[in-house]
Amino acid sequence: MKTDQQRSSAVWINFLLFQSVYTLSLVGVINGLSWLGCVALGAFALWHACTATTAKSDFVIAGIAMFAGFLLDTLYIRSGLITYSGSMLWSGVAPVWIVALWANFALTFNGCLRWLRSRLWLAATLACIGSPLSYYAGIRLGTATITGDATLLFGLIALTWGITVPALLWLSSQVERQMQSRHSVLLPAI
Repeated sequence: MKTDQQRSSAVWINFLLFQSVYTLSLVGVINGLSWLGCVALGAFALWHACTATTAKSDFVIAGIAMFAGFLLDTLYIRSGLITYSGSMLWSGVAPVWIVALWANFALTFNGCLRWLRSRLWLAATLACIGSPLSYYAGIRLGTATITGDATLLFGLIALTWGITVPALLWLSSQVERQMQSRHSVLLPAI
């Protein structure tokens, strides 16, 4: 059983690793090293697998978040609103580095963002505000280019993230609960 200090430290480490992956991803794309964020995510995922009691459910949610992110960012591209820098496997779809950022984000749902799981309306509000700001920062740094109407792009980002983030947070609690109930059935308390 973890102490309060250990839990607090784990939350701070989760936050710092999340921010590190985000920063290294952007720096990598800007400098033609779009793989850098994926390597950083690998290190974060390895730390997470070794330390998080919810790692299994977190990786399930990360996979779902990657799929959702791929669909959303591809929607923004296909709508003619944005293009991304960095290597892409296929033209017209979200690049690997941005899909990896969705996994990075999902690894915070049982870490530094766990407190939002019971506050889904607040999560939606913060996502509606924070996601356009995050994309704007990336655009200003040169990781993407607005190719359509900026108001429409940022409105679409706010809307889709405002729905997706609370849905992923809710789903993370459901998956964690399901994994715990399976674990308790398989390994009864002694």
